[in-house]
Formats: sequence, C-alpha cells, structure tokens
Amino acid sequence: MAWTFAAFTPHPPVIDPQVGRGREREAATTLHGMDMLRQHISAIMKERGVPDVLLVLSPHHPYASGTLFCNNAPAMHGSLAPFGAPGAALNLQTPPAHLAALLQHLQGAGIPLSTGKMEDITRDHGTLVPLLQLAPCFPSGTLPPVILAGPVGLSYPQALQLGQALVTLQGPSNWGLIASGDLSHALTPNAPSGFSPCGKTLDDAMVQALKTGDPKPLLHLPEQTVQQAGECGLRSALAMLGLIGGPAKVLSYEGPFGVGYATAVWPV
Repeated sequence: MAWTFAAFTPHPPVIDPQVGRGREREAATTLHGMDMLRQHISAIMKERGVPDVLLVLSPHHPYASGTLFCNNAPAMHGSLAPFGAPGAALNLQTPPAHLAALLQHLQGAGIPLSTGKMEDITRDHGTLVPLLQLAPCFPSGTLPPVILAGPVGLSYPQALQLGQALVTLQGPSNWGLIASGDLSHALTPNAPSGFSPCGKTLDDAMVQALKTGDPKPLLHLPEQTVQQAGECGLRSALAMLGLIGGPAKVLSYEGPFGVGYATAVWPV
C-alpha cells in the first residue's frame, strides 16, 4: 500500500459560506490556503491516483482516555446545523475491511485503541469542515470511504508513534490522511481562551515543525505553554509528522478570531 497524500487542515465552521455568510472573508488567508490545498491534492491524485480510503484524525471526535478512538459505525452522517447551516452536510461510509486491517496493525504496533459506533457526527466539526472543504477536489465531488479517529486520548509521544506506525501499514490499497486541528485559541484578548503569550510560542513551533519535518521541538514544549495556548491540533500534527518523516509544504497560517489556523500538505 502507499500513502497518496497527507494534509493538515484547520476546522473553523465560519469558513463554510453557509455558516460564515460573509464573515468567512475575515479568514481570507485560510480560504486561500484551503484553495491551494485542493489544487495540490488534485495534482497529487492525478499523479498517484485517488486514495481508496481516507483516515481522518479529528480532536472533536469522541475522546477515550489513553487511547486512539476509532469509529466503527459502517455509515455516518452529520451537518453544520449547530452553526446554523443544516445544508452543509455529509454522508460517509466506513470500509470494514480497511478498518479491521488498520486496527490489527495499530494494535500490533502498540498503539492503545478503543472503538465505538457513532453514526451521527454532527458534533464533530473537526471532521465535517475539512471534508466539506476538500470534497470538490475528488472526482465528481465524491469522497472516498473514510475511517474517523479521535487522537485526543493519546499522549504526545503516542501521537507521533501513531504516525510512525502508519508508515508500515500493509495491503494493496492507497490511503490519504486528513490531520485536522486548530492551533492556539489564545492569540488575542477576544480569543476563545483569552490572551496568552504562549499562543504565539505554540503556533510558531507548530508551523516550524511542519516546515522542517522535525517533531522534537513540539515534544519538548513545556506543558504549561501548551495548556495556556489552548490548542486542539498538536496530536494531529504529531501524527502527520510521524507518517511523512520529513517536511510538509505549509500553504497558509493566520490567526483571525484569536485562533491559529494552518494548512499544510505532503508530498511537497
């Protein structure tokens, strides 16, 4: 098997025009970054083919302490209705054979796992926003089957180990990774977590790690810095860095609304 591409994406519902209703223009750099990401993925798929399955890591998928939570529902549905946009909706399918192979492989690699059936993913905008943004770059706008997983229960070293384990996943299928995560939620006084100077420290470190492919500075961030910065994308980024084993191409970064948004893609 092969990994066709990996993408690090933000997930602010406001960038969906049905939610933003004009406010999405306040995140113009992110909109441009997502447009560039679609172009890159389209070009990659022309060369490498469309992946048979997407693995989506979302910090807003269910949390299971000490484990990677994997959704084993055969079909899932959800929308951005909580943000006033019920029409921004997706219906997704989970491929059972791919899920079974993934779970067996990760278990053998020492990744702690838990599973559960969650058919309604409306509360998981960490999955919905990136997939709604990226669907147009797939043939006929149709997403491949997906496996949804929540990495928040893992430690930071375990998240990196997860990505490293994915490198050796065997089988005839091609995969794509969507690593969803926002950066600091404390960049300005009106940010969701209030202001902390740790916000810029964290965001600079995460963007630099994606550019260089070196996860070690992220693993060595003081826990107080991470907590005060109020992130939700560190584990997703570490997993992607573990998988790609080198630099990604950072397409955009900005901090509107007091929250850091970054987009990045591999291969560069």
